[in-house]
Amino acid sequence: MSVMYADTVILNGSVLTVNQQDDVTEAVAIRDGKILAVGSNSEIEAYIGDETNVIQAGGKTVMPGFVDAHIHFGMYGLLDHGIIDINYPKAKSIEEIKDLIRAEAKKKKKGEWIKLQGYDHNKLLEKRHPTKEDLDEAAPANPVQCTRCCAHMAVYNSLALEIAGVHSADQYAPGEVVVNENGQLHGLLKETAHMDTSTKVEFSSDELLDGFVNADRIMLSLGITTAHDAGAYGAASTSAMQDACESGAVHVRLYPMLFDMFGKESGKEYIRTFIRAGIHTGCGSQHFKVGPTKIMLDGSSSGPSCAVIEGYSHDPANHGIQVWEQEEADEIVLAAHKAGFQVTAHAVGDKAVTIMVNAIEKALRQYPREDHRHRIEHCGLTNPELIGRIAKLGIIPISNPSFITINGTDYNRYYGERVDYLFALKSYLDAGIITAIGSDSPVTHPNPMNSLFGALNRKDQKTGDSVGEMQKVGVKEIVRMFTYNGAYASFEETVKGSLEPGKLADIVVLTENLLDYPPESIQDVRVAYTLVDGKVVYKADA
Repeated sequence: MSVMYADTVILNGSVLTVNQQDDVTEAVAIRDGKILAVGSNSEIEAYIGDETNVIQAGGKTVMPGFVDAHIHFGMYGLLDHGIIDINYPKAKSIEEIKDLIRAEAKKKKKGEWIKLQGYDHNKLLEKRHPTKEDLDEAAPANPVQCTRCCAHMAVYNSLALEIAGVHSADQYAPGEVVVNENGQLHGLLKETAHMDTSTKVEFSSDELLDGFVNADRIMLSLGITTAHDAGAYGAASTSAMQDACESGAVHVRLYPMLFDMFGKESGKEYIRTFIRAGIHTGCGSQHFKVGPTKIMLDGSSSGPSCAVIEGYSHDPANHGIQVWEQEEADEIVLAAHKAGFQVTAHAVGDKAVTIMVNAIEKALRQYPREDHRHRIEHCGLTNPELIGRIAKLGIIPISNPSFITINGTDYNRYYGERVDYLFALKSYLDAGIITAIGSDSPVTHPNPMNSLFGALNRKDQKTGDSVGEMQKVGVKEIVRMFTYNGAYASFEETVKGSLEPGKLADIVVLTENLLDYPPESIQDVRVAYTLVDGKVVYKADA
């Protein structure tokens, strides 16, 4: 009998198959973009022909490509490609931010937008948000948008506020337009006020494409082969994303959520447009596929501005920002569910999570559907009752353990004992809930090892403070969440997410063996090779 030789073979690995038995083996054979066989070295060596490319894994982990189930793919790619990256420690103070704005203003024409993303006021030297006066001083002739790392709020200078028509705090819900002690506009806008103002910020089609290409390059170097894009700049962004995928400019497989960053009313109309068009979740190809409709119910965990049932531990009178009322969420979730969409919502605080669970429950009661796989993005703060309801309804929480690594100490201050049910991975496992993992980049760096560190250690990487240690999981468990479960969350577990014959050959070879590597040092692990469709699309320098 003739042997079907492989195009590529990976030998001498610690192969995490992520199959139903969680088998660990040694080697993988690939042909025509798909996995041909998985097994021992001796079994797979039989597939080596004269033209077979052989990769030696050297005992290191070989695993399915990471599926980042919540990432703002294009937004991250725009950092330093249209948007100035001011994530800590790139900018450690407001003065450094102002210096970056001044330098950019010298390159811009009068009236052109200057865009920055990533500051965290908790980490800045001044321990405060910039003000419009700070931004005015640096760029008086250019509108400036200086977005916080969470992307739920931004500081705008006077020219930007004028362009957006923001003149007083009573134009939006309480707390969304911040004023100073004299009752004057501070420049800081939150949630809908910020989202509405974002519609005035301009990006060229070339900037958007450059952002996608830049993101693709970075993701492949991190072993991310599929990204569930959580939304950006509406139709223009989605169109550019599809073009980039179809042209081959982007190799990462994209599953975009139907969501724009332009506020609640814009988001409602965006979803209704897709409902009227008649297409729904799953339309597309293996490289670009329509994902769920998404709504944004509350703020962020680190702001903090998420909607919580009990007030924040450091500020008991503050219950965060609830953007949608229950009836509004019920209406749009029901309409999208009835039209055949997978539905999801940004819901961080336990009050917001409750709103989405209620909405999904009502939609399923009125229009029962098997295997709906509705999701909740972040699903940050929960409790045993909510977890029980999520399990019963078959909802998929998309968790962000990387947030623990950068915000852990703040979380302890904001939420107290509630951190025991913050990104509750172990509780999800115990309840039989399938949860997938997202970086929420550019809120955090997209390196999957940050998520692994948070899941395995539940510690703030800077302070060493523990954060809800009862929610720790093991290596195989977090790898499954970051691969197979991510594929499941997009209805694609039969074609990717595990290393099994017939599945797409999206594979990562790491520089270490995760099974015997110290969890506290997991962020030191790097990617040696990334393969998409069986082709090497990233190889680390020797």
